Amino acid sequence: MSKQSQKRKLKKQQLLKSILLQRLLLSNDTQHWRNITEPYDKGWQKLLSLKPYLLLGASTISLYGLRHPVKFYRWTRRVIGALKILKRKK
Repeated sequence: MSKQSQKRKLKKQQLLKSILLQRLLLSNDTQHWRNITEPYDKGWQKLLSLKPYLLLGASTISLYGLRHPVKFYRWTRRVIGALKILKRKK
């Protein structure tokens, strides 16, 4: 074998080792990323599963607000006030 072919083989082996190392690191980082984002993904899936109920609730509240605007205004002020109180307690 000539020196050039030996150099090529050596270079090829180095590149293959480098690629293997990169694949291992990528696999490890992917698993780490999944572990970190898992709680957010579960929360998002839960929110999406509630979509039909939220749509129904929003429609009902809108109709109530159209039929009883004064009561609706009073009710929303109370809810906002309660949320502010809850936020302060935390």
